[in-house]
Amino acid sequence: MKKTNYLKTACLAAAFAGIFVTGWESYLRQCGFTLSYNDDESLWAHTRKNIYEATPAGPVIVGTSRSKFDIDLGTWKSITGKEPVQLAIVGTTPRPVLQDLANDPDFKGTVIVDVMEMLFFQPDGSFTETSARKRLQYYPKYSLSQHASFHINRKLEDHLLFLDEERFSVNALIKRLPIASRPGVFVFPVFPMDLEYVSPNRQTAFTQNFLRDTAAQHEVEGVWMKMGLASTKRGVGGDTLTNIIRSVAQSVDKIRARGGKVVFVRFPSSDPVWAAEQQAYPRALYWERLLKETGVTGIHFADYPELSRYECPEWSHLSPADAKTFTRDLTRIIGDKTKWSLQNAVSQNIP
Repeated sequence: MKKTNYLKTACLAAAFAGIFVTGWESYLRQCGFTLSYNDDESLWAHTRKNIYEATPAGPVIVGTSRSKFDIDLGTWKSITGKEPVQLAIVGTTPRPVLQDLANDPDFKGTVIVDVMEMLFFQPDGSFTETSARKRLQYYPKYSLSQHASFHINRKLEDHLLFLDEERFSVNALIKRLPIASRPGVFVFPVFPMDLEYVSPNRQTAFTQNFLRDTAAQHEVEGVWMKMGLASTKRGVGGDTLTNIIRSVAQSVDKIRARGGKVVFVRFPSSDPVWAAEQQAYPRALYWERLLKETGVTGIHFADYPELSRYECPEWSHLSPADAKTFTRDLTRIIGDKTKWSLQNAVSQNIP
């Protein structure tokens, strides 16, 4: 019988794989893409482990993509001496994560809750809870092997662009095929590939290429229109709204009972999105009622000239430069309104 030279075959396969990977990585770098980290369940679980050190100076942030873009974690740390724990999830209502913190008997920290009405005031069990539920189910099962795998992958992600699953995996590329929606099937619109990047601390920011490309910005605005961000249809009401606010109040009460603190923040939006949000979610019916029935301090960007002076590049999120100045003003306003101590811990140790 003729023997097969498996070693030769394996070496040849490895050579082809190496050539492909090198070529793919080189192509992505030549295209000018920014290095980004996978904002998946592992990164979220790794970040959540830090909640037990949360204080007013270094709070836990729960919310949507707006708080991921608009709070610059580095700027916050430079002011207070502690970096916030970023647990916000793109396209997701923060209520399940807030409830998870409330039900954790060991959590006694401070929480900043991002109130984007379209996502915040969604009924229990809606699709906007999907990403949060996946992460909340994953966290308790975050095993030693998964922890080790995360750290190994992190070292590789530090150097390799093509490991970004959100943009360059096979599934991500398939989703970019020009398939139109049809009766009974909604094809989720895709964002420009060079839109944003995620840092290891889960900070998200627009790329410089996107900020220079007005055509890409208009493309994202078109996505928002298709997703209903500019819809003026009135949000939930009646018993549904009452139950939502009641559940939030229960979560807040549990956190406060253990010595924790909560503050609500309404982050900026602009142009058609902000105009539509005011009609769909009038402040008196949603924001003011939420604050009144939960007893939580709220900071609404429209109430402060220094927070409302920004134009969002695509109507819904701040640019990296604006996020830095916004964060500086936000920390000051939070300190003034809540009387929490946000003084830089480093400066406190200086004679």
